[in-house]
Amino acid sequence: MRRLRAFAGLILLVATLLNGCNRMQPRPPASDRNEEPAVSVTAIDSPSMQFLPRLGQAPGWRLENDPLVYPAEHLRSYLDAEARYFLLYEVIDVTVGHYARAGAEGFATVQIFRFPDFVKAFGAYSSRRKAVVEILDISNEAFLGPRSIHIWRGPFYVRIIGGGSEGTIDAMKALAGSVVTQMPAAPSRPAVFSFLPDEWRVPHSERFEAEAGLGHPVLKGAFAAEFDLGGQRIDGIVIPAPNKATATRILDELRSFFVTNGRLLDQVTNLGEDNFTAEDRTFGRTAAFRIDRFVVAFRGYGDRQQLIDLAIGTEQRILGSIRRQLQSADKVRAAAARQ
Repeated sequence: MRRLRAFAGLILLVATLLNGCNRMQPRPPASDRNEEPAVSVTAIDSPSMQFLPRLGQAPGWRLENDPLVYPAEHLRSYLDAEARYFLLYEVIDVTVGHYARAGAEGFATVQIFRFPDFVKAFGAYSSRRKAVVEILDISNEAFLGPRSIHIWRGPFYVRIIGGGSEGTIDAMKALAGSVVTQMPAAPSRPAVFSFLPDEWRVPHSERFEAEAGLGHPVLKGAFAAEFDLGGQRIDGIVIPAPNKATATRILDELRSFFVTNGRLLDQVTNLGEDNFTAEDRTFGRTAAFRIDRFVVAFRGYGDRQQLIDLAIGTEQRILGSIRRQLQSADKVRAAAARQ
């Protein structure tokens, strides 16, 4: 009996050791676990690094640790679901610096999102701007959000998030100035906005919508602005399609939406190469047209004629631009013929 108990104890000891060995085995590689492999963000460099103020470059602030850079393919490890928004605008990377106030309670996280061009950076910035914000005097453009500062500067969108004691927001504004001072500025807002009428346009309402202009999935890549006609809000967009065929498809798909969900109204005589007006209970009234490769649409809930007036004004601006381009091309051809 004693020998049997000893043998049973030996079996239990062996089982315990084997179980312990199994627990000590290394985890399988990330590829086998179907997880994203770890990335050492401290080892990644970016041109944005040069814009983070170091010792003495931002009075009242000190950089707490080494900045981090998250490339686009690892953005979700930093921003979770919010990463999708920046990926829509083809973000290249984000550089992150954590700051603490010197001599006061307060902190700020500086995020510099880098994009392929200033249009996509403007899109990421402008789509975060709400209807009523405090515009800041920082070039190219900036606004103050809840405990945050948002800046569009050339191919960069800078977001500074902070908090702390009284005066931290003012200190953050000074920090923002130190960040953007060496950044290259864009020459202007994207040129497509010049097609939309200046009259009645709400200041600082311009935005670039990569995913859904006017909230409609078919209207991707829309340059949008808001208008105020006697208290009646109207949203307008211009989409510069790659070619006429694509522009035609976009307008046809938008028209099909109203055929299915609302109703078509009368066409507008001599507006663009194709146009329609329509209304839907939730989407509102719409006047839309195509001219060359441009698709234009205005949406509101008031008088249809207001939409038509804005559409006609936009058409005249586009036609004027096309005429100038044709005249310039004619001059180039004429100069080449004389040589």
